[in-house]
Amino acid sequence: MVHDLDARARDYESVIRRIKDVISARIMLTSDGLVEEIHVLASGSRGAKQLVRDVESALIAQGVAVDHKKISIAQLSAEPQESTGDRPRLLGFTVALNSRMVEARVRIQQRGTPIEGAATGPGTTNGRLRAVAEATMRAVAQCVSGQLSLYVEDCEISRVGRRHVATVVVMEFGVDGERPLVGTCLVRQDEADAIVRATLDAVNRRLAVIQAEPTT
Repeated sequence: MVHDLDARARDYESVIRRIKDVISARIMLTSDGLVEEIHVLASGSRGAKQLVRDVESALIAQGVAVDHKKISIAQLSAEPQESTGDRPRLLGFTVALNSRMVEARVRIQQRGTPIEGAATGPGTTNGRLRAVAEATMRAVAQCVSGQLSLYVEDCEISRVGRRHVATVVVMEFGVDGERPLVGTCLVRQDEADAIVRATLDAVNRRLAVIQAEPTT
């Protein structure tokens, strides 16, 4: 019986791996042979919601109905961001959707040192974007070692003409009060990818100024 379940899970995983952008898949079945959990690792070239729909459709074609809440998608950044001087370089990110929660992890590199920031939030569209921005900011915070107090105030995807743009507002708190920092990025492949880059865009110039100041 266990062998039959393992074989069935492998068959389903093989089907899912044939979906565009899917890198790997892992399925957990109950003792009754029902799908309990589906974990998918994919590139960041398409949105997680579309991948969930593709997984559902592929399994339905095999005669298997699955609740979309049981499908967890982790995405990798399509390509790293180019580094400019000492500015943080984006290495990649993952966004895992699990039931009603989302966990974002963003990896950057500062002067050759890899740094990771993580954040969680509600599994809504806005919650996902916010978690990505927060994870990016927590990675950036490790670059400044307490020299700056930075917080994500807001983030959104808006339509400008025929294009969509990610905008992130970061607040800097210091002895002279608060300073808003704004970053933007065109959405080319994935909204989460654009939010990460917009967050970095908001703080990059300020980081360059701080890092250029002589230490006392």
